[in-house]
Amino acid sequence: MRVNRWVGGLVATGATAGALVVGGGTAFADAPPPTTAGATNAKTCTDRIPAILARIDKVTTRINGDASTKGSTAWLEARETRARAAGDNALADLISARVGNRQARLDELTKAKSTVQGIQQEDCAS
Repeated sequence: MRVNRWVGGLVATGATAGALVVGGGTAFADAPPPTTAGATNAKTCTDRIPAILARIDKVTTRINGDASTKGSTAWLEARETRARAAGDNALADLISARVGNRQARLDELTKAKSTVQGIQQEDCAS
């Protein structure tokens, strides 16, 4: 009985694989239908790209802010100074590492903004 199940499973698997190989040839050969860029690009151009650009500007403004702007480089430097004055060198070292990464972050944001603006000019020009 156990052998019959095994043989039956093997036959079923072989038949399924054969059907996929024979019947799948035409499905893979069909070219995908051409897509229209109208509706997809409209939402991207009117909603998503402006939102992304606004977010990039918001983060860039925050990083470049003064010492009273929470999250700015100047604010982090002031916080590092306060932590060192309080004797919390471990926290000051963590904050110092964050300050060190700020210029690289600004470079990434500038690159991302130019990429998004390039997409906007290329795909959203009407």
